[in-house]
Amino acid sequence: MAELTASGIVRAFLSVATLVSGVLGFLSRDLRWFAAAAAFGTMWTVGDVLVAKVLIPLADFAARLLEGGVDGPPVETRPTVEDTIRLLESHLAGGGPREVQIRAAIRLADLYRAAHHDSARARQVIDLIRERFPDAEELQLKM
Repeated sequence: MAELTASGIVRAFLSVATLVSGVLGFLSRDLRWFAAAAAFGTMWTVGDVLVAKVLIPLADFAARLLEGGVDGPPVETRPTVEDTIRLLESHLAGGGPREVQIRAAIRLADLYRAAHHDSARARQVIDLIRERFPDAEELQLKM
């Protein structure tokens, strides 16, 4: 059985009223019943459009407002290659933990080779980290 909602009850009432008024208009040949059928049918259609195009989007907006996310449609938040390169370069310049610098250098060298086709720059990054950490086993296979 369908769930009873306020809009479902109103739609059912208007649809039955439209149908009954139309049938009574045909049976009695009275134009007032046809006018009533047209009025109920118009209210039914306008109500459906109002609910679908105005009330539901407004309720969705209000729900997002209460949840704290009213900025609009979602935007792409994935970093670009250039964003990643800047981040990895900042790891190397910032002098963070050894493991972070080594992994950042390896990934940065790979990006320089793959995205920029710049093997010389990739070699410079690896050489820089080799100078800082000559005993790093992770760099043994690189270049």
